[in-house]
Amino acid sequence: MRPIRKKTRRRLYLVSFMAAGMLAAVLSVYLYVLYVRITDIFISRGFPSPSVVYSAPSYIREGMDFSAAGLKDKLERLDYHETDGVPAKQGYYSMIGGSMYLYTKKFEMPSYTIQPLQAVIRMDGGRVSGITTFQGQGVGSVELEPEQLAVFFGDDFKMRTPVGLTSIPDNLINAVLVTEDVRFFEHGAIDVSGIARALVADVASMSIRQGGSTITQQLVKILFLSNERSLRRKLVEAIMAIMIAHRFTKAQILNAYLNDVYLGQDGHVSIVGMGAAAAYYFSRPLGRLSLSQCAQLAGMIASPNRYSPVSGTDEALKRRDYVLSRMLRYGVISNDEYLTALKEPLTVEVSHIHVKVAPYFVDYIADQLSSSFSKALLTTNGLRIFTTLDTDVQRMAETAMAGAPAGPEGAMVVMQPQTGYVLALLGGRDYNKSQFDRAVMSRRQIGSCVKPFIYMAAFEGRAQKGFSQITTIDDARIKINTGAGEWEPQNYDRRFRGRITIRYALQNSINIPAVKVAMDVGLKDLSGLLEQLGLDRDVPVLPSIALGSVSTSPIDLCRAYTIFSNNGYEPVVPVSMTAITDMHNGTVYRAELGFKPVGSEQGCYIVSNVLSGPETEGTGKGLRSFRIQGEYAGKTGTTNDFRDAWFAGYTPAVTAVDWFGYDNEARIGVPAARIALPVVGRFLEMYTGRYGGERFDIPPGIRFACVDRYTGVSGQGVTDCVEGAFIAGTEPRAGAVNNIIDWFRRLFFWRH
Repeated sequence: MRPIRKKTRRRLYLVSFMAAGMLAAVLSVYLYVLYVRITDIFISRGFPSPSVVYSAPSYIREGMDFSAAGLKDKLERLDYHETDGVPAKQGYYSMIGGSMYLYTKKFEMPSYTIQPLQAVIRMDGGRVSGITTFQGQGVGSVELEPEQLAVFFGDDFKMRTPVGLTSIPDNLINAVLVTEDVRFFEHGAIDVSGIARALVADVASMSIRQGGSTITQQLVKILFLSNERSLRRKLVEAIMAIMIAHRFTKAQILNAYLNDVYLGQDGHVSIVGMGAAAAYYFSRPLGRLSLSQCAQLAGMIASPNRYSPVSGTDEALKRRDYVLSRMLRYGVISNDEYLTALKEPLTVEVSHIHVKVAPYFVDYIADQLSSSFSKALLTTNGLRIFTTLDTDVQRMAETAMAGAPAGPEGAMVVMQPQTGYVLALLGGRDYNKSQFDRAVMSRRQIGSCVKPFIYMAAFEGRAQKGFSQITTIDDARIKINTGAGEWEPQNYDRRFRGRITIRYALQNSINIPAVKVAMDVGLKDLSGLLEQLGLDRDVPVLPSIALGSVSTSPIDLCRAYTIFSNNGYEPVVPVSMTAITDMHNGTVYRAELGFKPVGSEQGCYIVSNVLSGPETEGTGKGLRSFRIQGEYAGKTGTTNDFRDAWFAGYTPAVTAVDWFGYDNEARIGVPAARIALPVVGRFLEMYTGRYGGERFDIPPGIRFACVDRYTGVSGQGVTDCVEGAFIAGTEPRAGAVNNIIDWFRRLFFWRH
């Protein structure tokens, strides 16, 4: 073999040098791009924070129907904890004698702050008999923060509660350091001695068993790499760790690690970061963790499922004790602290962050949000969504619905008439079985629930004739030419009663008088009224609309019925959200209340007077069997084929509508008075028992006269007198009884 000539060798050296240079250049570019990429991601990653849906705040007032057990249950849902003696911290309460000592929590609302209050709530016979401060000063009420209803997650289903390093207790920081990387503040990105120890262990076992990873390396793996165990991945991890350590301080790296470390699962939701873990496992913020709990969370990092305190296993307890021993060994806790923490039992107070309260209502909120906010914004920007839902009212509705006979589906909506706030919503009888929201999405015929609107129009003068509640109508056969043939309406019992008063016709839900009055009002005008009420967008101009052939949803019917408690004014839309704030408490949405005049206050009041619960007869008489406080009224609605059963009940303060039927429109076979009325009756009994009863405001221009309870007539022969309301000038004037009644009402109950 001939020797390589010098010229050839020089060329080889040159090519090798150029190749090495190009390789170095490419490697440098790669490392630079990698450096820029990972540092940019580290800086801009933020902490994807899900949006939280809250109920409305609630109040405890003197006179409320509240047992000690019920109040305790409410406080526990709000993450309050019982203690011994007078509570010294926010979020605690105690029972001393017959009184509850409560230290409420501060909470930032969109436009004000709920301030903490030290309150003594005296309980007597299941009622709140008085409220004072710890110092004995009387207070009108106690405001409690909203209840969390739901959390909106992204596709990765991770729950984070980002916290700054200064807000993380020293015990937790020290527990993590002594367990995961005791020399964190001494070495660089890589701990050479730690790697050496791990290498010896790996060679001895002939496998990758120990990583020797620093916290910086673990953070790199969390943010950028997979769980693969290989030398190649360890090399990439080390390079990235050096880059991160070059660009960021130790404090920044530690804070990121504590907010990004994986700490277990709650169903399909990952618990990420110490803030979320403290809330999930112990139902408290990081600042309220005990030393034992700090050690427990730090010990879980190595294997969250194996060392989870939820498991209650000996391994979880041994792991906590191991961390405590490390803390004692490295001098970050005293011997007394160590011994005290060892004695603390392994207890958890799990708070399932993904569980939805009032799931149909939350779905209703989600549908509305999707039209205004992107999914990315909802699942990453930490919005706080404040709703109108009253969790106490919601539970009353659920309890009332639970007592309905098994079989048909049901839905229920409760509104506050003066605001249009949706206080409670049930879209079905069991969300686990069916997520279809019948309260909002189902449109069914309303039957006789339409009749109060017809008579309201007649009372306020929209009809050609003058009508009062004692005007008589001939309940007799009638045939109407609809243009598509003759239509002959029937009463539900196929009977004709001759001349009867409007009061009797409305109370007993007689069909033919309703059709005749509707014809007198004018079908076109009536169609326009029902459209204005929002019951349907295109109501046909047909006489059958007088019998409830209009199809609508429970939420729209409930909104329409609010006019009877709100002087003829209807909310433009149901209001379910009051405000939305971002993670900095800046307001991004605020609800504006809007109302439209639909009926006169006099016409609405007379309808309520006719349907008044304590006095009414006919289909709504069943309300009288419930202990409803104050004045109330209600109307049944049953379709002719018994496929739908409705009841609309209301007081001056609240309107409740429920519906029962089958999704496939099969017959339910029972009238509304037997299935729908009792549910609303039970609800109104609970509602007025808690919040008290009121009287309907009497509008100007109303006069009262004696009306027979059973026949509706006035004048001679009245045997059982009730007070009938009339627009001034239409009331019967005969008899001293009427004059006395009207004088008495104006003297004692006239209110504007």
